[in-house]
Amino acid sequence: MELTVEYGSPILSEMRRMPAATYRSFHVLVQRSDSPLFLPIRALQVLAILEHHEITFLHQDNKQRALLRWFHFRPQDRLDLLAPVPFEGHYYHPQGLELRVRLPAEFERALALFEEKNPARTLTSPVSSFPLKK
Repeated sequence: MELTVEYGSPILSEMRRMPAATYRSFHVLVQRSDSPLFLPIRALQVLAILEHHEITFLHQDNKQRALLRWFHFRPQDRLDLLAPVPFEGHYYHPQGLELRVRLPAEFERALALFEEKNPARTLTSPVSSFPLKK
């Protein structure tokens, strides 16, 4: 499936922070996939396209125009693994600005639902015990 997205000039750019647990979920899901993931956020009627270094949000009725984009994630800038991850947010449409407050929580819920429906295959290998030498 090919999808072309128009960004245009951002009407607002800002630095944001994503909770560490949310970033980890996003990062793990993207690493498990060979291609971009499409994540519907039904409560907001938004479709998120998850790629390795960015998340683009589209309105479900107009999938050619970006509402907003989160990118330039910098996990290396935090002091510990539990600290939020800084990133840039660019808003391309007034509706994207309206989503600023609700989107982080709804994105987190959609990620959790996606993980629940598509659990990672656990890689278990047989463990053999080694005899202890005395």
